[in-house]
Amino acid sequence: MTFESYFPEQRHLLRQTLIRRARLLPEDVDGTLEVGVGSRVSLRDLIARGPDTVPYVVLDAARFFGVKAPDALAKLIICEVGEVVEAGAVLAGRSARRGRRLFAPITGRVRYIGEGRIVLQEVAENVELEAGVSGQVVEVIPGRGAVIETQGAVLQGVWGNDRRTIGTLQMEPEAGLEQIFTNLIDTQYQSAIVVTRQPLRAVSLRVIEDQGINGVIAPSMEPELLSEALALPAALLLIEGFGTQRLSANVLSFLNEMAGRQATIDAVRPGPLETRRPEVVINVPIEKRSSPPNLQARLAVGTEVRLMRGSRAGLSGRVVEVPKLPVILENGLRVRCARVELVTGETVTVPVANIAVSGQ
Repeated sequence: MTFESYFPEQRHLLRQTLIRRARLLPEDVDGTLEVGVGSRVSLRDLIARGPDTVPYVVLDAARFFGVKAPDALAKLIICEVGEVVEAGAVLAGRSARRGRRLFAPITGRVRYIGEGRIVLQEVAENVELEAGVSGQVVEVIPGRGAVIETQGAVLQGVWGNDRRTIGTLQMEPEAGLEQIFTNLIDTQYQSAIVVTRQPLRAVSLRVIEDQGINGVIAPSMEPELLSEALALPAALLLIEGFGTQRLSANVLSFLNEMAGRQATIDAVRPGPLETRRPEVVINVPIEKRSSPPNLQARLAVGTEVRLMRGSRAGLSGRVVEVPKLPVILENGLRVRCARVELVTGETVTVPVANIAVSGQ
């Protein structure tokens, strides 16, 4: 494969685009839809719900009591099929009060009694699926969810604390986020989404909670603060990741331009099975109907990119050359690379695996 056919990772920074988001229940959940095509939804509107899948527990009652004849075991069974039992309830025994007894290890429903076994299933809880974005339903997937379409600006990050929120986008005070003291409440930042230029610190998280800030967009955070960030009621969106990186000039310019507008943070927490990206969607005046971003854009000369890893992570630039053959790096590895002219004026050779398209 040559570089002409390389499709880089995409983390969008788009000032106006058509946004489509599929919101689906897990594959093993057979749900009921609460919306139809054409429905208008907001961030926390319920679009689908269904019973979660729950495990079964098989109890070998015959072995537990040391009996072989089915009739002998049948005389010991106290529960009935379909009955809901609490954890610790007696399922079988000569007496429910004394002697050798078989107890339920979980709270659940008795699904089967036979062949010397008692089968329990945990009581299923409902899974409720929120829209996660404000817009219009353009497609429904029976039993699973819907595709929601909206227009606006979008900025994607690399980590979120699994919260969603909506608020007015505000830049932090010139002195920094930590200067919003609890004893001098500034209503400008209450229920707002605040952009901070600096990496988050422990004191930053305390200020966020004390001030009732709805969400924060930050460049980075020390990994030691992970547990505190996950417990925070506010939505956190990290643009660069964990460490001490700062916002790039391109991202900062974008957020300054969007200040004062209504924004929605979907701070998705990355996971092995999670395909969504943590992002902020911002309401902007629409002059004409936008097109969705090109998700199949190949790496080519002129492509605007961001460096995602390495010593220059977070910097933006433009591809000026895509060599057809692998390049030998200083560490001796021969890998696919691109030549990128950074916003600083420096031109560097970067492995294509360290590049993300910042907007198409």
